[in-house]
Amino acid sequence: MNEPTTAMPGPARRKVRNFIVDPGLQLRLGGYLVAVASVLSLALGWQIWRAYREASVLVALGDPRADEVVSAMLRGEDRTRMLWTACILAAVVLCLLGLAVVVTHRIAGPALVIARACRCVAEGDLVRQRPLRRGDLLVGLADEMGAMLDALRAREEEERTRLAEAAQVMADSPEQARAIVEQLAAEKTRRLGA
Repeated sequence: MNEPTTAMPGPARRKVRNFIVDPGLQLRLGGYLVAVASVLSLALGWQIWRAYREASVLVALGDPRADEVVSAMLRGEDRTRMLWTACILAAVVLCLLGLAVVVTHRIAGPALVIARACRCVAEGDLVRQRPLRRGDLLVGLADEMGAMLDALRAREEEERTRLAEAAQVMADSPEQARAIVEQLAAEKTRRLGA
């Protein structure tokens, strides 16, 4: 009963570098998002700074006894508020960058799988590629790619069968074998649009 138990390994955790599968695409899209967020943050920060400055001026004008001490205190509070605002907006921009990397990973990963499948087809390898993961984007395109591969495999199998048939009848009836081969050549010419 006192058998040692082994802990079940937790779910596999991804490293940050595993999320960046296509740096050109992912970092460019993330950069666009960060640039837009930064511009919006600067505009918002400018408006907030102006509002705080105006409020400080109104407080100073409303109290005729306000002296340098009160003005310095208001300026200090304004600086503190602006520093907090800048830190919060910078944190928002960094979160948006992280979100952009994660979201673009769902595009770049499938694009990488589809590109690999295209290279395999170009090399004549018609093996069906692995399915995309749950949550990936471009699933429709990957499904169409799979349907294309299935159609190509079926066509190649049909041509292989017909060529094997032509090879068998070649000894008995060279004319019939020639007709089969010419029909295959005509179909390939038609598909190539030549």
